[in-house]
Amino acid sequence: MKRSTNQKKFFRRARQAAGALCCLLALCIGFAPATAHATSGDASGFSLGLILGDPTGVTLRGGIGDHSAIQAHFGFSAFPGHGLVAMVDYTYDAWDLMAKNQTAALWFFFGAGAKGAWFTGKYFYYKHQGRHSFPDRSYFGLGARGLAGLRLAFRNSPFDLFLEVAPIGFMVVVPHAAAYYDFNAALGFRYRF
Repeated sequence: MKRSTNQKKFFRRARQAAGALCCLLALCIGFAPATAHATSGDASGFSLGLILGDPTGVTLRGGIGDHSAIQAHFGFSAFPGHGLVAMVDYTYDAWDLMAKNQTAALWFFFGAGAKGAWFTGKYFYYKHQGRHSFPDRSYFGLGARGLAGLRLAFRNSPFDLFLEVAPIGFMVVVPHAAAYYDFNAALGFRYRF
C-alpha cells in the first residue's frame, strides 16, 4: 500500500518531533542536579520520562498536593489511525500497597482527563451515506477518559515506573461527525526532579 504525499510529510514531521522530544528528555536528565529529588515516592514534585503503548512518547507529571497530580502524555498512537496524541489527566494516589517497604512505594492511582488526537483514517471506520468507509485522510478528535494504574516509586532513587489502563473513553471526531469508544494502555518510567 503506497502512502500519499500528505502521509509522507506527516510521518516525516512526526519522526522529527519524536527526535526532538527524545533530545529534550536526554538534556533534562543530563543537566539535572546530582542530588535529585528522591522523595519517599509521594505525588509532589515534577517528573519527566518515556511512555510505551498507547501512546508512545513523552510523559510529564507534576504534583499538586500530597496525593494529587496532573500528568500529560505526548506521543504517537496507532489507533484509530496513525497520529499524534496529547492526553492530560488529573490523578489521585489512593493507596500505597507497599507502605511498610523501605525500598519502594507501590501506589494504586485513578483519575480522569482529556485526550486530543490528529490522525490519518487508516483504521477509522464509519458509516457515511449508507456505505461503510475507511477513508485515508486526516482527522482531529477530542475526548474524555477515565484511568487507573500502578506507580512504583523508589524511595531512595529518583525513578518511577508505572502501568496505566484507560478503559473508559470516547472521542468525537471531525470533519465527519463520529464518536467511538477508546481504550488506552501503557507502561513507562519517569525521572523525578
